[in-house]
Amino acid sequence: MKYGAIIERGRILTAASDGYTVASLDRDGIESPKIKGIDNTAYTVGDTVYFFLFRDGTGRIICKV
Repeated sequence: MKYGAIIERGRILTAASDGYTVASLDRDGIESPKIKGIDNTAYTVGDTVYFFLFRDGTGRIICKV
């Protein structure tokens, strides 16, 4: 059994005050629940980012690509 998370490339689908929805560019059909960035960087819809998700749906956006 594997544990942890994998860093992926994604595109911001939605941006709101409570987080961002990210579509994976590496795994077709995968969209995150709302997640936040690891710092105070503001992202906009369409930005390409690196992000990670855990199996429980939590995760973070690391930075823009």
